[in-house]
Amino acid sequence: MKKYNWGLIGTGGISNLFAEGLTTLDQAMIYAVGSRNQTTADLFAEKWPVSRAYDSYEALFADPEVDVVYIGTPHNFHFQNVRDALNAGKHVLCEKPFTINAREARELIELARRKKLFLMDAMWNRFQPWFQVVKDLLREGRLGELLHFKADLSFHFDVGPEHRIYNRDLGGGALLDLGVYPLALASAFLGKPNEIKSMAHFYPTGVDDQVSMLFGYPSGATAELGCSSRYLSKNNATLHGSRGFIEIHGMIIRPEKITIHEQGQKVIEIDTPYISNAYQYEAQAVMEMLELGETEHPLMPLDETIEIMETMDEIRRNIKLSYPGE
Repeated sequence: MKKYNWGLIGTGGISNLFAEGLTTLDQAMIYAVGSRNQTTADLFAEKWPVSRAYDSYEALFADPEVDVVYIGTPHNFHFQNVRDALNAGKHVLCEKPFTINAREARELIELARRKKLFLMDAMWNRFQPWFQVVKDLLREGRLGELLHFKADLSFHFDVGPEHRIYNRDLGGGALLDLGVYPLALASAFLGKPNEIKSMAHFYPTGVDDQVSMLFGYPSGATAELGCSSRYLSKNNATLHGSRGFIEIHGMIIRPEKITIHEQGQKVIEIDTPYISNAYQYEAQAVMEMLELGETEHPLMPLDETIEIMETMDEIRRNIKLSYPGE
């Protein structure tokens, strides 16, 4: 595999985590970083280190040595950043939520397909060791018919209204920031729901800080999902089938162990350890697709990204939440 030059857009916490993951991959070079000012770009470049530090995103996109761009900016900037990167001829990995809504997602995906460029939603937990273990168990029929999925991702954010998670202009709210994880897992295991019921609590700034969701599927299966920035939860997930259930232990963003409970059988525990901080798995997956000349990854296909955004759009319609410009 050739060595790929990565360009990172944004210098916040998520970009630092992604950079840390990249350092574990021999075929990945953290070649460039783009920020909105030179000082933050230079600080980021010194930390990792990075060969090129740009004081604008546009300058990074224009660098002919950048092979693939990682977008780690706030939610409301994803659409513009991805569009600019694609128009500059760059392959793109964009942090979740992919966009604010499905309309934006469709436009970006159409652009990537037209330009024959790689594009993927950075749903990193799909590329971690535990995910394939669970998928294999389901394919083997160990649970029988899959009937119910339950997952939650919630933390108490001890921050003020100026924080991005409570900022409506930045696409804040528990659903887009946290709820996308349980929702995307439900999508991976059960597909797109045909029935959606939801209720929410709102922070004074007008964004959701707690959402409870109940999904129904054509198969008759259901899903019970939750997310919040005001309560704490175990942040795990359970798959329930006609012959048993699987517990996914540890935070659903990076599980470390699963247990299989089959009716009448001894409980089986499977450790699914990860290397480093586990961000490198999705980067490795992107580079493998680029090496093959593919423009999307089968574990996180673009059509499913649209479906996930459509589901979140429907939830926001239910709870009457919109963002500026919609």
